Amino acid sequence: MLALALPTGRVHRDALALLTALELPTGKLEKAGRSLVIEEGNYRYLLAKPMDVPLYVHYGIADLALAGSDVLSESPSSLIELGDTGRGRCRLVVAGPQELSSRFWSHESAIMGLRVATKYPRIADGYFAARGAQVEIIRLNGSVELAPLLNLSECILDIVQTGTTLKANGLVVLDEVAPVSLRLVASRRSSQLHWREIEKILERLVHSRKEEL
Repeated sequence: MLALALPTGRVHRDALALLTALELPTGKLEKAGRSLVIEEGNYRYLLAKPMDVPLYVHYGIADLALAGSDVLSESPSSLIELGDTGRGRCRLVVAGPQELSSRFWSHESAIMGLRVATKYPRIADGYFAARGAQVEIIRLNGSVELAPLLNLSECILDIVQTGTTLKANGLVVLDEVAPVSLRLVASRRSSQLHWREIEKILERLVHSRKEEL
């Protein structure tokens, strides 16, 4: 039985649609309710918070996982990325009030000590370090868009789909950090032990991507 860790929340529907496209059984999964472990056919689905998904694979609880590229970049777990599913697309951006824009794109010294609220401290640290700026990173797990409104931070680093939430909170995109999509990942051990089953899934993934193009 192959175990797959799947994210709950925003991208769960995208994950379900992908599993259907890959011809994996999803009947029980679609009616999971509060269940977090669902066995269907030759598969065991483990539902977890997006940030926890890589850990399930890293520690051998799951053989495969669908995880956002943002989550994978933030996680310290070392996994093998098998493919980009093309699902769950959004962007990682730095956003803030419009008046911050000129300061943000002037000399690096202008953003030294900037307070940045984010759910992605590791990514934020790497982004600003690459710009040669030391900033104060404030880790939040809730609605980071509120931070500039409440003067908790001057800008945020977060995922954006349509930009509606940013606009509603008086924020604009200051810079694009990275595109985000769901990726299929595995541990090195699982990719060796279950390669035949994984290879079939990968072939279906490649086929489904071609149909979408």
